[in-house]
Amino acid sequence: MKLDFVFKSSDHLRYENGRYVSGPHGGAARAVKVEPNINGGDGVTVTLYNLDADHPIWQNNVQMAPKQMKIIQQDDSKIVLQGYGHDPMGSSFADYGMTIKLKNGGLDNCILHMHDRGVDIEYLP
Repeated sequence: MKLDFVFKSSDHLRYENGRYVSGPHGGAARAVKVEPNINGGDGVTVTLYNLDADHPIWQNNVQMAPKQMKIIQQDDSKIVLQGYGHDPMGSSFADYGMTIKLKNGGLDNCILHMHDRGVDIEYLP
């Protein structure tokens, strides 16, 4: 599967330390954008958008700022990404990862991993 897509999610589920804690939320639309690394480096860039409305302070719909990631595992059912490097402020991208689940050779859903917090967000079709 080519890692250059936008996955529009109707809702999401939240897990903390492997335990389900909330969701679905009755329509919390998000978009997961995976594209070739926007800085020209290896891997891809992952950005999350809120499709419900713009943020009240910064007036855009970015839910998670762009994070660069590399493939660390891939098979017929999933692609696992792991963040690497740092943002301009010095924050590590290694705190983030994503599992892209595949079904019949196509995209099924995406799961954002926030490793430093023990949080996984599963974005539903």
